[in-house]
Amino acid sequence: MKSLLFILLGTCMMFAQNNRFIYEVKYKKDSTSKDITRENYYLDITKEDIAYYNRLNYINDSIFNATGHYGFKGNRLTSFLIKKKDDNIYQNYEYIGDVNFYKLSEETKQHWNITDSIKVSSNFQLQKATTQFGGRNWIAWFTKDIPMPYGPYKFNGLPGLIMELYDTKKNYYFNVIKSEKIPDDYQRNSLNNYISRAIPVTQKDLNKLRLDLYSNPFKYAFNGSLTIPEGKKLLLDDGTVLSKEQLKPAEANERKKLKAFNNPIELDKAVKYPQ
Repeated sequence: MKSLLFILLGTCMMFAQNNRFIYEVKYKKDSTSKDITRENYYLDITKEDIAYYNRLNYINDSIFNATGHYGFKGNRLTSFLIKKKDDNIYQNYEYIGDVNFYKLSEETKQHWNITDSIKVSSNFQLQKATTQFGGRNWIAWFTKDIPMPYGPYKFNGLPGLIMELYDTKKNYYFNVIKSEKIPDDYQRNSLNNYISRAIPVTQKDLNKLRLDLYSNPFKYAFNGSLTIPEGKKLLLDDGTVLSKEQLKPAEANERKKLKAFNNPIELDKAVKYPQ
């Protein structure tokens, strides 16, 4: 397994300056449901910054590089994170379902308890650490064989890469499934596009925006922020296709979907929607 997953990296003395670790992420959007969402997220560690983003953005970049155009069937917008190497501030680029990205800046640290528990996985020696973060209790397995103090999402500060991470209630589970060297000329075109037009907000602002969107789920289509040409339809994130005439009748179902996402990674930031 180690030779398959890390053949491009070799030993820790041979790491390139730009490395990508791909995490399989399994999580429950709705804490009351047994449904599990599975997605792959990319953690790019370069000499300049850290970026954590959904695989969909990587696919979008690949298509753009090949065709000069963004977008593909099944594409959807997703939130992502950027942190400069010489800065402790994470830039959270949040997508909440309207036409905008919002930029939230915050310093994120975890206070880790590193235990003596050791296990071997894919020929790597992993060590157990625990922390409390975002209203959840977390268990991380990191390896000093890869001396990079990062992990998925905002998790950082351990003396090695986090290979496996989960909360004690198993609502979220992250696991490294692959690694690769990032080409020196690789550009995050789609992320850079979103960064350039992101609107700075505070957490209070963001919560209010979510509540406003809940009250009026398609306000961006009715207030002129998003134009739906005559005869065209709107593709929602879940694959639903609606004409402008169908938006008003669909608002109740959209509110139901927004309320069902009650289980974010940082549980203490969950929005309390009206009953």
